[in-house]
Amino acid sequence: MSNTEKQKNIYITIVAFLAILIPTPGRFVYGFTVIFEMVLLMVLGTLLDELIKKLKLTHLKTVLLMMIILFISVFYRQIIVILHPEVALVLGFVLYLPPISLFLMGFLYRNNDLPLKNRLLKNSILILTVIIFGLIFFLIRDILGYGTFTFFGNCHQIYEKVILTSDKLEIFSFLASIPGSLMLLGLFLYLHIFVSQKINIIKNAEVQK
Repeated sequence: MSNTEKQKNIYITIVAFLAILIPTPGRFVYGFTVIFEMVLLMVLGTLLDELIKKLKLTHLKTVLLMMIILFISVFYRQIIVILHPEVALVLGFVLYLPPISLFLMGFLYRNNDLPLKNRLLKNSILILTVIIFGLIFFLIRDILGYGTFTFFGNCHQIYEKVILTSDKLEIFSFLASIPGSLMLLGLFLYLHIFVSQKINIIKNAEVQK
């Protein structure tokens, strides 16, 4: 894959993440719910793609994949409605964004020429990136933006632990807003580019030896 194609894939992935992360409220419990759904769809989508290939239904692959992962999203939302109705109510249409974003970033078509085991291993890097990046993003917004840590509680309630009082939040409360989340995403993106460049420099230096 050329550098131009790699850059294009990176930009598409960023747009796909923005479509999910920005509309999601900046509480950890909501972020965890959406990130878990996305990872679930990534794994099941890869398995479904392999099954479609085995059944020789490749001419219907796009339609079948889209229909099935949308069904999984609807089913997932119904489970959230039953277990934690407040979370489902707050998230609303956001729970239907991961299927669209997966197609946008082309994840369900990544490395589909490889055997299933190798494909899962290859795609696991992106999956782990989604988990780590997404959870850290929402954890920072929850703690610094609202001064709390939220998660699923008992009796269909949201557990909330106050970590920072309002007088200690001050400027960090900006992270709870959409402009604040964009700023945080920009910082994460800069760090990603910086680290990637350093890794490439090290790799190139080893090759030249």
